[in-house]
Amino acid sequence: MSKLAGKVVFIPGGAGNVGEGIVRAFLKAGAIVAVPSRKAEKLEELRSYLGDIATTERFIPIVGEISRVDDAERIRDQILQQFGKLDAVIASLGGWWFGNKSITEVSITEWQQYLDSNLTSHFITARTFLPILREQKGASYTLIGGAAAEVPIPNVSLVSIPAAGQLMLAQVLIAENKNSAVRINEVIIHSWVATRASQEHSQPSWITSDDIGEFTAWLASDAASMVNGSVLRLYEKPTM
Repeated sequence: MSKLAGKVVFIPGGAGNVGEGIVRAFLKAGAIVAVPSRKAEKLEELRSYLGDIATTERFIPIVGEISRVDDAERIRDQILQQFGKLDAVIASLGGWWFGNKSITEVSITEWQQYLDSNLTSHFITARTFLPILREQKGASYTLIGGAAAEVPIPNVSLVSIPAAGQLMLAQVLIAENKNSAVRINEVIIHSWVATRASQEHSQPSWITSDDIGEFTAWLASDAASMVNGSVLRLYEKPTM
């Protein structure tokens, strides 16, 4: 039997470059996977890419904006109405910023935009979905973060600062839920990630989106029941 057979999983950010590898791994492991996106065409493109494993029974595309409270609650209610439960959330949210300027040159509009997309989206997801998982036996909640949370990079403030906030959010969630049924872990990627979008210039040492998917699928499975309250770091692969 597949390790996640019968599990209902929600993957916000699943239509993104890294997220699609996570979605694919969970589908291969037998899970029912719900994926939100603001754009229906993005979800259809993901379905096409996933191919035969994205069956109508197990791939559940939902149009909605996870950084909006009303949309997040509607998505939650749809999942519960359709399946009666939720077993896992893998929050692969946020993106890179290519502004390449110092923080004192960042506009208020840019600041708010990246706080919303890279941090507030994580807060709203946790606020909306964690209460369901607290009472669900075997449940897990995984946040995906990047090395910028721990390593200050000049001229990348709009990635680093929300990422550091997201890491602290994960640690607060862990502290506040340690006596509940849900396992909460943060996975920090200390590597460039090879995706479909980056395949032309990716290097053999880079972690792939499929690697992240397979790791987080294991983390959400019963085989990882001893892993809880951890900050887990994935690094580049050795090339020798």
